[in-house]
Amino acid sequence: MYVGTGLLILRDGRMLPLSYKFGSDYDEIRAGYLYCDTSDIDPAALHSKLRVICEDGTQIDVAVMHSSDRYLAVTGRVMPVRQPEQQNGPASQS
Repeated sequence: MYVGTGLLILRDGRMLPLSYKFGSDYDEIRAGYLYCDTSDIDPAALHSKLRVICEDGTQIDVAVMHSSDRYLAVTGRVMPVRQPEQQNGPASQS
């Protein structure tokens, strides 16, 4: 089980602090619960692309399977870590 804290990034860029419990771990797939206050969020905003950034830097794209004002049941995929040369393109040679 993966337990920790992190941030939920909504599609519009808003960030919500959260704690998480991922109970299953199949390769890069995660499923579990995000505990955060979503009472001020339009429920429609939870049905688009969401990203979780875990305290250790792991990023997971998630889909919400069930929601309430206190938690989200999610499933998602761990995103690969990009190396600096992948982010900025190949280094120029002079």
